Formats: sequence, structure tokens, C-alpha cells
Amino acid sequence: MLQFFEELKRRNVFRVGIAYVVAAWLVVQVVETIFPAFGFGDAAVRTAVIVLAIGFPLVLIFSWIFQLTPEGLKLDRDVDRSGPVLPHAGKKLDRAIIVVLAIALGYFAIDKFVIDPARDAAREEQITERARTEAIIDSFGENSLAVLPFVNMSNDVENEYFSDGVAEEVLNLLAKIPDLRVISRSSSFSFRGKDMDIPSIAEQLNAALVLEGSVRRYGDQVRITAQLIEARSDRHLWSETYERELVDVFAIQDEISAAIVESLKDTIDLQVDEAPRTTAVNTEAHDAYLRGQYLLAQRNASGAAREFEKAISLDPEYALAHAQLAIAYWLGDDDRAPAHVEKAMSLDPSIAEAHAAAGVLSWREEDFQGAVRHLEKAIEINPSYADAYTWMANVLQFSLGRYAEAFEMREKAVQLDPLSWPAKVNYIITLINTNRLAEADRELEKLATLAPAEYAAHRGLRLSHGGHWASFALGLLDGLKIFPDSRRFRFALANVLAIIGLEEEALALGGDDDSDLLRLLGEPRRAAAAVEAILADDQGSPADGADVGLPLVSAGEFARARPYLEKSWQEHGGMVMTIGFDAYNAAALIAVRRAAGEADNVADLLAAIRDNVRRYREAGMVNSIDQSPDYEDGLASYLAGDEPRGLALIARAVEDGYFIIPREAYLQSLYEHPDFAPIRAMQEARQARERERFLAVVCSDNPYAAVWQPAEGTCERFAAEDGD
Repeated sequence: MLQFFEELKRRNVFRVGIAYVVAAWLVVQVVETIFPAFGFGDAAVRTAVIVLAIGFPLVLIFSWIFQLTPEGLKLDRDVDRSGPVLPHAGKKLDRAIIVVLAIALGYFAIDKFVIDPARDAAREEQITERARTEAIIDSFGENSLAVLPFVNMSNDVENEYFSDGVAEEVLNLLAKIPDLRVISRSSSFSFRGKDMDIPSIAEQLNAALVLEGSVRRYGDQVRITAQLIEARSDRHLWSETYERELVDVFAIQDEISAAIVESLKDTIDLQVDEAPRTTAVNTEAHDAYLRGQYLLAQRNASGAAREFEKAISLDPEYALAHAQLAIAYWLGDDDRAPAHVEKAMSLDPSIAEAHAAAGVLSWREEDFQGAVRHLEKAIEINPSYADAYTWMANVLQFSLGRYAEAFEMREKAVQLDPLSWPAKVNYIITLINTNRLAEADRELEKLATLAPAEYAAHRGLRLSHGGHWASFALGLLDGLKIFPDSRRFRFALANVLAIIGLEEEALALGGDDDSDLLRLLGEPRRAAAAVEAILADDQGSPADGADVGLPLVSAGEFARARPYLEKSWQEHGGMVMTIGFDAYNAAALIAVRRAAGEADNVADLLAAIRDNVRRYREAGMVNSIDQSPDYEDGLASYLAGDEPRGLALIARAVEDGYFIIPREAYLQSLYEHPDFAPIRAMQEARQARERERFLAVVCSDNPYAAVWQPAEGTCERFAAEDGD
């Protein structure tokens, strides 16, 4: 055995084996790096490894049979064996091994510190890209389509409304297909002019398919190009160019939608017999209608109304124009809306917009069940009508207390219109109210780029969860930095400052005409005076409902308040937590009836409040900054005569972070109850803590000095209290 070992050394078999292994390792590393760049996959790399492995024994055999001599390769039997080894061959092999090892070590260092990180980054990017494209499908399904604004290729920039209109008409046609989810115009059209690839756009829109195109209008001719793209692969599924007379634009739209439907039948197994078709109308009227749609999308309700009116003057039987005019009038609070809803419904009851308009007008007239019926029909006709889902959610949540159903509507609205900040804001509030805070945080980050001011305000709302009012106030101030003239932000800030005990600052922002604010500040008489001014002028709807009754009862004027509260209670069909009549109004009415000696006449109000609390909890809702099921039930129970239950529930609400307990006349017995003292102490301690948190920011290096400052003396008092 020893002799065989010595023979292996003499023939340089060991040296050759070592050199081969090192060289083979180096080759494998290079192959793994280079092959993918040329389109060779893992199979090619495996083949290279197998070839090198097979070569190893062959090389050993070769080194046993042949020897390297100064004269070149010779068979071992022809070599002089007088020496122990062949020094010439050994030295060359040693140098070769050293060189290969140096190269291997150099490559190892480059691979580890240069190539490997880059490769890992590329691999991570590939994984991310795959996850992204899969998420597009998983998040909303393969039957989701986004129609991008068609590019205006005309010489006249003013024709942009026309190219948008063509795209929107195709979008509306496709949206009528039940099995297809079409992303809302307001989201998909936001990518106008942006230099982004299709997969990136699709990711933001939660769409698996994208339709893009262009429009060139010249004289009486129009050329429309459209192409359907699969977002996952960025692959074109279908494309076509149409060149026709302008009067044939409706036929082109129908052809595009039909071609897309046929393509989708093969791509996603779309179950539909034929594509919806356009109803042809007067060409000039249609042109005006497109202008109106363009303006309506920009929230220019008055401008849109003028164009819809023009369309109707050109074609009085234009049902869609009547429906959209009604919506524009509704948005502008114009009393002429009902007539156009009626006209649209009589002309064509099959269009979703007519039912949507009927729905929102029914809601305005407090016909809540009618609103639901019409909006359900609108969604049935057009399952991708994002605004209809939002309006339905508003009716269900604010007027019927059907919270769980409302939240489903809000989720669908966001899915269909993911870049609409109003829809996203409503959804975020829902997430916060249902304690889904991680989801709320993710949606807030998306909102930051869509609407920075709304992000600031609702970030504050999110941080206020659990009674952190200081965070809400600071969030509102962040919003004011962006929009310093916003009455909405100032009004909200005034109420928050009142809640944390900064009364002077609250009054400076809200003034003496805000009855709700004055009630929060413990000024029911001034609140009632504000209402008296409204009654004297006889202006606006507050004189007809609970907005008048509540300030009056807060000031102790029960007899004057009762007709307003009773009327509002009847108008809202015995529902609480509706727009215009909520649990606080109901509790006030309980106090009014008992003060009138009708202690037994409160069961309906108490039952309604508890039914609302039940539905509130079933929907997974928790205490919010202005709502608490425990407080609502507790206040009603106390005023109805069940003091132990009422006090226990109010205490639990305050422990959970809810501490809005207005100082009002009809609650005087509550304030004076001995068991309320520890609740009041807990409330005041929380109030002081939030006030201190807020003042610690605005009284040090005030980052909001340009838009708001504390009242004179506030920071000095805070410093003195803090020093104590």
C-alpha cells in the first residue's frame, strides 16, 4: 500500500487531482454567474457540473498513464524512473495549483463582496416582482380591468375631453359585465401623463388587465387605437386601430368593447354572451355630455351641470345626460335635481346613473329604504360603480345603522377606486373604528401621497385611538400647515381643544355661532342663543329638527325643545345614529319626556339606543373619538331611571378613553350624583394629561406658529403648572 502511495506521488496524481478540483470549482462559479445572462437556466449549470464530475476520474487516470517531461507528454512506461519523482512536472503543477488557487481566492472575494450582493439584490427584486404581479391577481382577482385615459393625439389640446370621453365610454360599457371588475375612472385616469410601466400602474390599481389607447380627431374623422395588456406578463392580448367618421364613434366604442370581451373569454374564461352596446345619441349632444363628464370628474359640479344642460337642449331624450345632471345638481345642492331623475327614469330605467341619482336624492329626502333600493339597482346594473358603493355605505352606516354591510360597501369602493382619497378616508375611519389599526396604518401611508392634508388629519385621528386627543389636535395642525385657510380643519380643531380644556383657544376658532362647540364648553345658554338667532332669521334646515332641540334642552328649555326633538325622532323612523338624529338627541328626548311626567314613555327611545349599540358591537366597532356604545347606553339608562347601570357603563366608557361628557342642564343630576365623583376625577385627569401633551409641543418650539398659536397666557400657566 505504501508503495502504491509513493507511486501516486511520483506520477503527480495528487497534484493533478488538487489542481482539477480547484479549477472545476472556479469553472462552476463562473458558469453560475454567466449562464443566466445568456438565457441558460439551471439545467445548463447542472450539465456543466455533471461533465466536470465525470472528468475528474478521467483526469486522474490520464495523470497515471502520462507524465509531463521537458520533452513533452510521454507514456509513463517510456519515462526514466531512476528519480523518485519528476521534478520538472512537479514544479509546473505546483505553479499551476498556486495560480489557480490565487484566481479562485480572488474570484471568491469578488463573488462574496461584489457579485453575491448584486445577485442577491437581483434575486430579491425578481422575488419582489413575482410577488407583486401575483398580488395584483390575488388582491382583486384575474377578472379586474383598468382603463387608462386614452392619449389625445390631436393637434388641439382642447380635445382631451374627447379622448377621455371615448375611454370612459368604453369603461362604462365594460363595467356593466357582471363577471368583470372595472377600476373607477377617478383612479385609472390619475395616471394621465405619468411615465410608468404597465405592471406598476396595475399594482397601484389592483388590476390584472389594463386597456390603453390613443385618439386622434381631425375634422369629421377620428382614429382610435386600443390595446389590452396582461399586467402580470406585460403581454399584449389584443390591439386594433379604427379610423372612421366622427358620427361612427359609438360603433367604434361598441367594437372595442366587443373585441375585448372576446379576448377575455379566452384569457380569463369570462362568462358573457355578448358585450353591452352603446345607445346612439345626437353627436353634438354627446360631445357636450363628454365635456360635462370631464368637469364632473374634476368636482366642478356647476361647470358639469352647464354642459349636461347643453346636451339635453340638443337632445331632450338623452337619458344619461338627465341622470348625470341630477347628480351634478345634487352635488351643488340644487333643487332642480328631482325633475331630471324622474325624466331619466322615464326615458331609460336600465341605466345605473339614473338609479344612483334617485338613490342619493331619496337619501336627501330621508327616504332611506328607497335610497337603498335604488342604489342596489344601480350596483346590480353596473357592479363596478364605485360611487354607488360609497353612497350606499353612507346610507347604511349613517342613516340605518347597518354597520357591517356599510363596511363591506366601503371595502368594495376602495377596491374599485383605490386612488380616490375620499373613499380611502372613509375606509380608514372604518378601520380605526373597528380597531383594525395595522390595516389603517397601511392605508394611511397610501393616503400620504394622495392627499397630504387628509393624511395629517387622519393620522392624528388614528393616533387619538384610545382617547389620545392631543395627537388628534396636532394632526389637525399638520393639516392646517398644508391648508391654512381650511375652515374644516379649524372647526375640528376648535372642538378638540374644547374637549381637552383649552376653552379660550376653542372659542377663538369656533366663535359664538357654533352651538355644539358652546355645549362642549359648558355654555348651554350661549348655545341656545346661537339657535335663537337661527330661528329668528328662519334660515336653513336646523329650524326643523334636532339641531335646534338639543341646544334648547341643554339649556333647560325642555318645553320649547320637545317639538323639535319629537319631530326629528318621527322623521328618522325611530332610528338613532342617523344624520340629524343620534343617540344624544334620543337621550335628551328621554330627559324631556321624564321631565314632563312621562317616565313610562321612554321605552321606544331606550330600545332604539340599545338596538344601535347591539349592531355597533356586532360590526366589531369600538370606542371612537366621538362615539362610545357604553356611554350611549349608559347615558340613556341613567336618564331613564336605571342609575346603577348607567353609572357603571359611563365609568367603563371613560376608562376606555372616552371622556366627552358635556356640562348641560339636563345632566345636572348626573354631575351631582356621589358615584359620579370618581368618574369625573378620571375624566378630568385624562383631560389634563392630553392638554399637557398638546401644550408641551406648542409651547416649546411651536412648529405651527405660522398658522396657529396658543392664547396669551396659556403657555405661562402651563409652565407654572408643570413646575409645580
